[in-house]
Amino acid sequence: MLTNKGFTLIETLFVLFIICMLSMISMTLHMPQKSADVQIKEIVSFLNEAKLTAMTYKQTVTLKFNGSLVSYQCLNRQRDYELNQQFYFDNHQMTFNDFGNIKGAKTVILHTQNKNYHFVYQVGSGCFYVE
Repeated sequence: MLTNKGFTLIETLFVLFIICMLSMISMTLHMPQKSADVQIKEIVSFLNEAKLTAMTYKQTVTLKFNGSLVSYQCLNRQRDYELNQQFYFDNHQMTFNDFGNIKGAKTVILHTQNKNYHFVYQVGSGCFYVE
């Protein structure tokens, strides 16, 4: 009678599946998170991109803040920026005209775990600063 030595294909696949699941869990636990400064710099560059898009294409650009998603839309083009889990905006919407300006002063608040950041848009311009 033949003696079976070794593992069957199903046993090998089962062990590989367990190893893959454990490695995926350990990788998600050790993924580096963006710091608040890096996240704010990325948001600032995304907002400046929306303003420059309005000026370049000479079209109005609608900028929407919905929780952890910031998006802008111009003609058939839409861009989205997803924030980290700890960051979110209050729901807000504003529009850049074809010169990159907004109609009035606006303040959009970014909420984080430790601090709130205010993106303050000045009256009649598309310029802003972060407090």
